[in-house]
Formats: sequence, structure tokens, C-alpha cells
Amino acid sequence: MSINILITGSCGFLGEEVVNFFSIENNVLALDKEDPIKYSNNSKNIKTLKCDIRNFDKLEEIFDENKIDALIHCAAEILDEKNPNEVWETNFNGTKNLLDLCEKYNVKKFVFTSTFSIFEKNYDSPIDEKEPSSAIVDYGKSKYAAENLILSHTYQGDITIFRCPVVIGKKRLDKLAILFEMVRLNLNIWLIGDGSNRIHFIYSLDLINAIKSSIQLKGKNLFNIGSDNVRPINEVFTSLLNHANSNGKIKLFPKNLGLILLKFFNLLRLVSLGPYHQRMLISNCVLNTDRIKKKLSWLPKYTNEKMLKECYDHYLLTLGKNKEKSSSKKMPNLRIIKILKFFKF
Repeated sequence: MSINILITGSCGFLGEEVVNFFSIENNVLALDKEDPIKYSNNSKNIKTLKCDIRNFDKLEEIFDENKIDALIHCAAEILDEKNPNEVWETNFNGTKNLLDLCEKYNVKKFVFTSTFSIFEKNYDSPIDEKEPSSAIVDYGKSKYAAENLILSHTYQGDITIFRCPVVIGKKRLDKLAILFEMVRLNLNIWLIGDGSNRIHFIYSLDLINAIKSSIQLKGKNLFNIGSDNVRPINEVFTSLLNHANSNGKIKLFPKNLGLILLKFFNLLRLVSLGPYHQRMLISNCVLNTDRIKKKLSWLPKYTNEKMLKECYDHYLLTLGKNKEKSSSKKMPNLRIIKILKFFKF
């Protein structure tokens, strides 16, 4: 049965894929603060809207003029160096605006994509949904605060929150493009520490299928989500190198020296890895996904290795054709690649 779905963050990497997927069988309001984009499926079921979720009055006009059955909230601000308050204004205040309007206009379903960035220390075993947040940076803190707001709000509709690890997909570039260029150019991949840490990923299509399964789910639900069989990061990247027939090797930096170099590269704007990314590179962060498998009868189809291989192949096919403006979909600064290539690292 077709329903009317409002999707926030619709111009971002994940939001765009969510719009393309749900607009095949449903009417979709694609909302983003950026100028509307053209969606690949060219569905007539998509209506694009330009609106910042911090703007309550403009949001209310949209709710008042359109019947909305479900809301999938993908919009988020990760970091704004010029205006750090924007992270909280978007991730917390913007979420509250949406919740208040969902309550007022009797929207029956609210889906929120949260993040495993709420966990920022090293975890020796998989993290379940009851683990308290250890967030240090404002992105993780604001998303965790938004989770608690959603679960404690007076909104009476059905709620599903997904705690997502690193979301991987064919159109996501940013930091992935640096990894893929290292592989393509037969450069070594440098890891910090011994490379034995495990980092959870989720493939965008696996996440979207879980969202689809949750639309009819009743009550308030919080789920960890992620791939299966999470192997050490050195094994994951070795698998990618082998897949690409690359001459590059896995190389290891001592932990302390590696972190100093990362901070130095950040200062020179050769890479864009904040404190959270730096900790993630040396820590274990794997989510326990038993609950979602049991409650939604959901299973991921992609391992970390499989999704990186598929995205790398797509990267090669589209190399030089990217004209995206979204930060998650456009090519990053590749000066670090030129330096590594020059010094034959």
C-alpha cells in the first residue's frame, strides 16, 4: 500500500538513496536545506522541498500543506567549524521541530538514523543498545541527546531509531575516495597501531531494507545495525587490495607517532579527520545486532569486505565524472595522495 513519506536530508548520500528506494512505491516529499537534486529513478512520485529543519515556521507550512504518513529523518550536521552551534541546532533542535510537528499533524511513524559516534572509547566486546554513550565530540553528543528526546517526547506515533555505524554506498566518496585512490595507484595503505581493531560498517541498501521493514513496526524501538562477521581492519583492507590486484601493501605506523602525523596533516588540511575519526582508526567499535535480527527478521547481505569491493568497482567506473556538491558525495582534497605518491610511501 502506497503511503506519503517525508524524507529529510534528501540531497545527502544516504538521503538520496532513501528517496530513490521509497519513491518507487510511495509518494515522497524530499526535503533538504540545499537546492533540489535530480533523482536517478526519475520518479513522478517525488516532490522536492528546500527547507532547513531549524526553521520551524517553514516546516509547519510543509506539514500543513501535505499529508504525511511517515517521516524518515536522515538530515544531520556532522561538523561546522565556522559555526559549531549548528551541530546542536540541526541535530537536536531540528529533530525537536520535526517531532513537535509530527505530533501536531498526527504523523503515524517517525524513523531516525542515529550513529555509533555516540561511542568514542575502545570496546573489547560488541556494544548493545543499553550501553551508555561515551561521546566526546558534539556530533555524537547531539545525536545521543536527540535519541533521548525522541524516546521521551509526548509524540504518540510509532518510533524506530537505527544506530548506524559507518554507512557505505556507491555514491559515498569523501574519505573513501582517498582509500580508493591509494588502492588504484598501487600505494601502500598506512594503518595506525597493529591493524587488529575492528570497525563496523553498514551498506546503504542493507540499512534501507531495515528501514522498510520498520515502517509498520509498532511502539518505540531502538536498534543497533551493522554488517556481520566484522574482521580486523587490516584484513578488510588486504581483501580490497587483493580484489583490485593492487601492488600496495598494508603498512603500520606506531600508534603514538601515527596520531601525531594525523594531527599534523589535519593542521595542513591535507586530510579531514577530526578527533572522532582518529580515535576510530585505533579503536574497536562493533555493535551487537542481535536485537534487530530477532525483532525485524532482518539480516545484512553485505560484509565490510563485499561492500568496499563493490564501491571500489563503481568508483573506477565513474572516475572523473563526479559533479556532486554534497560533502559526502563529492571528491575530497587529494593532496595527501600526491604527497604519498611523490615520496613513494
